[in-house]
Formats: sequence, structure tokens, C-alpha cells
Amino acid sequence: MKTPLFERQSVGGVIARDGFEYQDSYLLQKFPFLLSQSAFSHAVSEVLGDVEIRYFRPTGGTLCELYEAKGYQLTKAAFWEEIERFKHLHTEAPDEYVRFSLVCDDFNNEFGPLFRMLERYRGVGQSLNADSKIRQGAVGEVIAAVVALGQSQATAEFVLNRVSFSKHRSSDADGAFTSNLNSALPVLGDMRSREIDAFRKNCANLVNTSAKHTVYRADIEHALLTAAPSERSQWLSVAAEISLQSCPPCTISELSLDVGAFNGEKRGSLGIEQWHSLQTQLEELSGFLHASRAGRAIALSAKQRISLACVIGHTFSATRGHTLRMTHNGSTFDTSDHERVNGPFFQVTDITAAVPHDEAVAAISFPYSQADDVKLATDGLGLRDLAQLHLASSKAIENMKDLNTAVHEAKAALSSFRSRHRLKRLHLFIKAPAVFAMALGHRLNGIGTIQLYDWIDLAYKPTAELT
Repeated sequence: MKTPLFERQSVGGVIARDGFEYQDSYLLQKFPFLLSQSAFSHAVSEVLGDVEIRYFRPTGGTLCELYEAKGYQLTKAAFWEEIERFKHLHTEAPDEYVRFSLVCDDFNNEFGPLFRMLERYRGVGQSLNADSKIRQGAVGEVIAAVVALGQSQATAEFVLNRVSFSKHRSSDADGAFTSNLNSALPVLGDMRSREIDAFRKNCANLVNTSAKHTVYRADIEHALLTAAPSERSQWLSVAAEISLQSCPPCTISELSLDVGAFNGEKRGSLGIEQWHSLQTQLEELSGFLHASRAGRAIALSAKQRISLACVIGHTFSATRGHTLRMTHNGSTFDTSDHERVNGPFFQVTDITAAVPHDEAVAAISFPYSQADDVKLATDGLGLRDLAQLHLASSKAIENMKDLNTAVHEAKAALSSFRSRHRLKRLHLFIKAPAVFAMALGHRLNGIGTIQLYDWIDLAYKPTAELT
């Protein structure tokens, strides 16, 4: 038995590339949309389907949306045969082939009511609560509609959860490319007609190679910047958005990471392996961003717990070339802005240990003191005999200048403290806005090994380790 990769249906298109203008025209007009999707990794033709669009997967590898593109109207029997093949591929690789699309020049009118129901459910229907009886009733009606077309309950649920349908006319490809460029990438609204034409031709050349060579996001971006070099600075200013949530969005096209456990009340019980796994996923994401685009800006929420914020900033560090656009309590802080205010932000207290040691304690707190809490923590954790550095302030972070000043002073004080005491390991306690922790982590290189702590259940508990 052949695996799906070697089935006749999979290899036929590569062998007989002529006559595949329809699926090529569909892929071409999708390129602007793909550039707008933060998780888009690469596209390829004629692997297991006509077109595969692949997206970054935080746990490693990619997630795939597979397209079958037919330039004609399928018979009802052929339509359901395509759905059955989609189901087979998902069964073979459920963590890889997760979304499917059937694209045709037209569809049998019998499917019209089902398509309209799916469009409404996946559109405005998503605004309803997950436990809404109205939403649950809509699910039941969609499933009933598929069953009424002679299919099983399992097929109906598969269609509802994993299959999309769309029409495409190859004669409209050039116009669709321009229209999609304008709607998906408004930042490029000043592109001239000749630049759009050049970009489309560059993309067409990429499509022509897609059956034998993978087309990466970086290739499409290069095609854009080659065709429109005047748009380079504007394009590179666009930040890659990363969603950090306890329940990331169900879409696979946007970068997201499930950080719920690291923000939750039980984060103090997480072991070093779980924190290391998170750091590995963040490093994979950093590597993907570097490989897939020329820009280095990242947009994300800094409204996280202290240790998580610091870990994220440390992974997407300045030394790796990243800049962060952090939203926090309605304000945006951009690390590409380096302006600082005059005057000291912190009051510094340095306590030397009676006996020198290669470990020490550092505590940073503002606008409220944490001295008493840190003393209890160091006593309880066996750290009280170590040298200590305390940075305290009654000031608040009002803008990026304040944040830069606080981070600059903290980094300089930590670096000096480490050198003065010849430290190998620093126990770091932070009681401050999370945006400070993220920005400090972003600049926290050259300090050696750092053990972070979070305030959990009225006590400081060890969390992540930075190296």
C-alpha cells in the first residue's frame, strides 16, 4: 500500500504540469493574503493536494491547509469523494493536515443553502458565546443539512469543523491579485501600478516553480521588495503580531502561543521542564520570525505575569535583533525608541555578604516597596546570607522615556553588581509593572544565570531560569 505521498493522485500533477493554470492562478491571487498572515510559512503545489499552505506550529513543524482547485463544476459524487479524501488525509496526519478547502469554478446549486449556513456560522456566528444555545442550535442545523445531502454524522462534523468552499475564476486572477493586495496589505496603498505589475510577475514566477520547489514567505517578501524598493522602509515597519492567551484563537494563520499555565495561579507548581518547554517554543518562534521576514518588530501584550513577561522579553531580545511593541493598560511602548529622561529613576542599596559567594539576590520594586516580602523570601529560601542589591523607586512609568530610563539603570546596576561580586547566579525578584519586566528581559544579556521568582499565594516562589 502506498502512503498518500506516493499515490497517483498526488504525483500526477508534478508529472503533467501542463494544464494546471487554474490552480496556479488561484495560488497567485492568494499571495497578498499570505503575506498578511503572521504564521504563514510556505506554499507548495502537488504534494498531497493541488496546493498546500503551511503555517508555523509552536510545538515544531507546520500546520497545513490543503486545497483542491478544480476549474469546473464537480458532480455531486465527485464533490463528496473530495471530502472523503480530506477526511482520509486528516486521519493519517491529524496534527498536520488540519484545514481543507475545495475551490471550484462553480458548484452544484444543491450545495448553496449549506454554503450560506457555513458562511454565516463562521462569520457573525462566532460572536456568540461558545455555550450559547443559539450557537449550538446553528451547529445542529449545519450538521442536519449535510446529513440531508446523504452523508454521515461524522462527515457532517468534519465539514463543519475543517472544510471551506470558495469559487474562483482564473480569468479574474490579475484583478483579484490587485484587489487582494489593496485589502490585505493596506500599508502598501501607495504602490504604483508598474510596481504592482512587477510584483505580480515576480509572484507568477514563484508559482511556476511551486510544484518542484517550496515557496517560502521570505521568497514572496523578496518578490515584493524587489518590485517596489520604495516601499521597503514602510514594509519593514510592520510588526509581526503574536497572540499570548490562555486560549489562543482557533485560526492557524496567526501566530499564537498558549501561555495560560504560566499566567495562572498554579504557575508556582510548574517545574523547570515546563518553563524550559515554553522557552524552547519561544526560541522556535524567534527563529521562524528571523527566517521568514526581513522586519524584526514584534507586537504583543505585556499584560502578563512577571516571570512570563521577563522570559518573553529575554527570548525576543535586543541582541537577537528584535524590537518589541508592547501594549500595556491602553498604552504602547516601542523598544525601537531609545530616548531616556534625565535624573536617577532608582535608589540603589548594595549589601555585601559576610562571606563571598558566587550567588546573590537582586530586588527591583516600584512604585511600591517589596523589601519586607523579599526579606521573608530570602529567609525562607536560604538566601539571606548572600549579597543583595535593592533598586527601589516611588516613580511610575508614564511613557517610553520613563521605561527606557528604568531599564537602563536596572541593567547597568545588575551588570555592575555581578562584576563586583564575581557572580555566576542571580536570584531576581521584581515587583513592578509587567511591561518593565518584559522590557528588562529584552535587554537582560551578559548577566549570567538568573533565577526568576513570582509572587504567588502571598509568597515568592521560584519560576523560570534565564541563561
